[in-house]
Amino acid sequence: MEMVTRRTPAEWADIVEAFKRSGQTQASFCREHGINEKTLGAHVRGRESVKPMIKRSAEEWRTLITEQRSSGINRNAWCKKKGISPDSMTSAEKRLGVKTQPSLKPEWVEFSPEAEITKLSRQKAAASWGVKIRGGNIEIEVDADYPVEKLVILIERLVKQC
Repeated sequence: MEMVTRRTPAEWADIVEAFKRSGQTQASFCREHGINEKTLGAHVRGRESVKPMIKRSAEEWRTLITEQRSSGINRNAWCKKKGISPDSMTSAEKRLGVKTQPSLKPEWVEFSPEAEITKLSRQKAAASWGVKIRGGNIEIEVDADYPVEKLVILIERLVKQC
């Protein structure tokens, strides 16, 4: 296994300057100096993080995991806001034996045509707008005067196909 060298921001600044002065392609410069081409590219573009790595205790990770879950914000947005790698959160959860949050995937709901006819009839009588139903890549939109019974039949057929 090859040893990975951690360089300081100042060292990377010197390497980037040397690369720019060299007149070489990024690939040849990296081969000659034993540098990862993607890493150099990130530093050249100024996108490589120069933040120091933070070593957190198990208790700190537990606190962060709890804080993220109770925030109501999705993991990636929360991690970005806090400057934490989502992959680091996942690794900490695994290390601590904390179950990772399940991804939020849409689920099918129970559908009772008889109950829906009653509900839709009441809604139709009270509303002057149509109905729009979305599920996955299927969208149904009908006007307010569309017969409820036909809508229920249509929905039943779609459910059977899914």
